[in-house]
Amino acid sequence: MDFPCTQCGECCRHVDKVLDPNSFTYKSSPTVIKDLIDRFPYQINKDGSCSMLDSNGKCKVYDSRPIICNVRLGGLLLHQNQLDWFKNRADGCNKLISDAGLDPKYLVSIDEQIPEKTSQTYEEGRSGPRKKRRRKNS
Repeated sequence: MDFPCTQCGECCRHVDKVLDPNSFTYKSSPTVIKDLIDRFPYQINKDGSCSMLDSNGKCKVYDSRPIICNVRLGGLLLHQNQLDWFKNRADGCNKLISDAGLDPKYLVSIDEQIPEKTSQTYEEGRSGPRKKRRRKNS
């Protein structure tokens, strides 16, 4: 099962807040997450959004997005209970959605029947081949 993203795009419009080494999110993250944040491969626009957002607010590289942008793989990487991880991430998403004043249809709802264990390995969980990228600075 994958995270039930509603594709509101708020996380991608505010990627600067997550990637900021002075942010609470960064400072309170485990080292493995900090390492992923530090290696974010895309440029951040002056408005704080990811440079991979298209004009419709959709990710241009969704199928091969970085692990830090993939909720399910992030939970697997951290060996988290999938249901608990999804609930935690949904709370963060819903705060972004509410703060942005978006239509409530974008609020993330977690089905309590999500299996606790996944049978996929990390590599099986990727939706596309891993690509080597160089980080671009803005």
